[in-house]
Amino acid sequence: MSRPLRIGIDGREMQGRPTGVGRYLRSLLRRWDGAEPHRFMVYVSEMIEAPSKSGRIQVRVLDPGHPLVFEQRSLPAAAESDGVDVLLSPAYSCPLVSSVPRVTAIHDLSFFARREEFTLVHGLRRRIMARLSARASSSLLACSLFTKSEIQRHLGPACSARTTVVALGPDDDLPPGPDRLASRAALGLQDTDTYLISVGTILTRRNIPVLVRAVASLLAERPGLRLGIVGENRSHPPVDPLALARSLGAENSVRVPGFVSEVEIARHYAAADIAVFLSEYEGFGLPALEAMSRGVPTMVANRGSLSEMFSPGALVLEPNEAEVARGLNRILSDPALAAGLRLRGGEHAKSFSWEHTAAATLRVLEKAAV
Repeated sequence: MSRPLRIGIDGREMQGRPTGVGRYLRSLLRRWDGAEPHRFMVYVSEMIEAPSKSGRIQVRVLDPGHPLVFEQRSLPAAAESDGVDVLLSPAYSCPLVSSVPRVTAIHDLSFFARREEFTLVHGLRRRIMARLSARASSSLLACSLFTKSEIQRHLGPACSARTTVVALGPDDDLPPGPDRLASRAALGLQDTDTYLISVGTILTRRNIPVLVRAVASLLAERPGLRLGIVGENRSHPPVDPLALARSLGAENSVRVPGFVSEVEIARHYAAADIAVFLSEYEGFGLPALEAMSRGVPTMVANRGSLSEMFSPGALVLEPNEAEVARGLNRILSDPALAAGLRLRGGEHAKSFSWEHTAAATLRVLEKAAV
């Protein structure tokens, strides 16, 4: 596209304590900062630091109000008054009525496929808004073929036909990996400890209890096993990993630090011997990619996008206690396997890049603006 565009972005996911979608946005904006001739307007309900060195990215704070009022009234009104050519909504829903073309990112459809994990009202609201937003959008973005197939399944062929798959990139938003020994010392790990991690918001579908039980089953023969479960607990029905560990006599081997800073996340990756991701349903699985990019041997469930995206660089297994325990034992007993996973994982991670993600996403936005 030759003509300059003014691209609007719903930037609220970068506020507060950003998780996956917030980091997705920040990684895109870092690449778009030099994307001449376009300019970007990021709309938020509280001030954030504009990730811009060129001045091409501006931040505009709108009256916060209720989140639905922000999205459905304040955001489209501001986009229209600012002369925005196309609006990116990065998190499942968009303004339903607007003269501005909209592109909506749908990272997964767990609120359709895993309804039991959402309260009645919350799940219903998300399903209604996703369905209406998909119909209102000029284009949709999915981060995996699995997610595109879920769009076909739950939102219909017409929405799937307007969906472009753009994979994410690894590790752009985390600080450089710190020293391994210093990281382990900072986390209170002993030289003889084997540190396992699972990173990401704790959700019921991510099978954290399976991992805790697998670790507990190995402690008799591997007393130095330590498990770190890093991420805010948003599970429904509630999952309590520490209570489960106590019931299994493994309370000294399981740590749940909750939501931590990006510096702390980098420290956990640097200290880890194995990273484990057992989700039954995942739209992409950015933490698995980040673990592989940092040279951590990685295990993933043979489910959804995890096996689709990461099987060339990870050990893929069924997410049940026996298989997980067996997989952990295999890696810990076979240095050649662990070294191979580090090498393959690192090489596979190089096939993903935020440069590609940003360029491909920008092409979708340019096309929608025509």
